[in-house]
Amino acid sequence: MRRRITVCILFACSTLWGQSPGGATHVPGQSQGPQAATPVANDPRSAFTEAHPLAEILQQIQASSSKSNADVARLRIDKWKIDATGRQQAQATAESIRRNLSNAVPDLIQQLQSSPASLIANFRLYRNLNALYDTFSSLVESAGAFGAREQYDSLADDISQLDHLRHQMAERIDLLAGTDDAELARLRAKVATLATAPKPVTKIVVNDDPPKSRKKPKASPPPAQSPVN
Repeated sequence: MRRRITVCILFACSTLWGQSPGGATHVPGQSQGPQAATPVANDPRSAFTEAHPLAEILQQIQASSSKSNADVARLRIDKWKIDATGRQQAQATAESIRRNLSNAVPDLIQQLQSSPASLIANFRLYRNLNALYDTFSSLVESAGAFGAREQYDSLADDISQLDHLRHQMAERIDLLAGTDDAELARLRAKVATLATAPKPVTKIVVNDDPPKSRKKPKASPPPAQSPVN
């Protein structure tokens, strides 16, 4: 089952690298400050997490999320040169992005801090960043077409940083999956070695001799009696 999960994740990563499902994922949660990622005890991937510190990536994600959230909040979509329907769609997209940045991203960061070597936790954050990038891109394009120049410039910087961060997460998942495959191969080789090792021979002794019967002791003769005069 673990092998199947790894294969599915790698396939999904290769698909989402260039294309992601539209719409940002909203997961309720509270904002948490990034903490230093602690390697899981006895986890063979702990060496990887120490060599590739997760705390730095998470700090960059949170800083980027805070700036993007503020930039989206400052948008004056009501002033855009666009019809009412387009303005409503842009406003809904902006609100969806802000919910994701305020709730989903901090919650996924917290989950990853708890399990820094978990492929599932890493992939969930990457998938959300990828979906967020796809939705954010449409808002940036609309801002460039219908909004003020300074607002577009801020959002353009935000989307560029988000693109960089999602690629960092994709690379991390790829390395984690490779480490996971190597550990799985090592364990399989160990099991195969144990299975082919010669088993100790157990010697069973069978006694076919019939049981010897015990001889009853001979009865002692009664003592001789003296004649009566």
